[in-house]
Amino acid sequence: MAAPLPLGWHTDIAVLRYSGSEVEEHPDHLVVRTPTNPTYHWGNFVLVTDPDEVGDAGRWLGVFEAEFPGAGHRAIGLCADPPDAVAWESLGLEIEHEDVLAGRGPRRTALADGYVVRPLAGEDDWDQDLRLSLSGSDDPGTEVFQRGATAAKARMCAAGVAVFLGAFDGRDLAADLGIVDCGEGIARYQSVITAEPHRRRGLASHLLGVAADWASARACDRLVILADADAPPSRLYRSLGFSPVLRSARAHSSRETSSVVAP
Repeated sequence: MAAPLPLGWHTDIAVLRYSGSEVEEHPDHLVVRTPTNPTYHWGNFVLVTDPDEVGDAGRWLGVFEAEFPGAGHRAIGLCADPPDAVAWESLGLEIEHEDVLAGRGPRRTALADGYVVRPLAGEDDWDQDLRLSLSGSDDPGTEVFQRGATAAKARMCAAGVAVFLGAFDGRDLAADLGIVDCGEGIARYQSVITAEPHRRRGLASHLLGVAADWASARACDRLVILADADAPPSRLYRSLGFSPVLRSARAHSSRETSSVVAP
């Protein structure tokens, strides 16, 4: 019987399944495909599930290229840190890390004056979510990816397994995030974004607490959030009571003009 996936990858796979991705299981790896969003790098990848095999860079690059022969990227998830990053780097892949943090979720903080918080619902809300996700980017590839990601968010909400919450300034979406019930008492935060003019007003902290209340009502008592290793968001989440569990590792490269990361 295969060992359980680390918490970060466990919740990644749960969210991907809910959002419509296909997951093909093999004895020591998974192949994940997202036909509705082929430019989503971390929706079209190979995940090595055997920690004793994460060092075999050449083999896994070969598996990826056989499974995704037309891909403009290389994306291989690793269930443990590889013993030798140089082996991967010599093949043109960079080892990236994310902090995986978990907790019961922060208490709801006060909402800054002038904002209203509610779930995203309806075409206008999702259009605004898409524009917020695209802020600062004019790359056509990123737009294709984000359109697919936004559609996946809406599908999960319609299925009742997730909620995406927005802080609105009048009719304008100022900040949003999501949370997905992954089962077994575990929930996973998604896509924490605040528009530049509305930052440093505590909107993300407030939304994290509202989302925690939603998860608690569904009997989820372990809430998971990921952030780039040692980046400011990771430090913010720690200050709100999330504790580091481990770091998630992955090997990645792009043949395109810009890389696309998972939401």
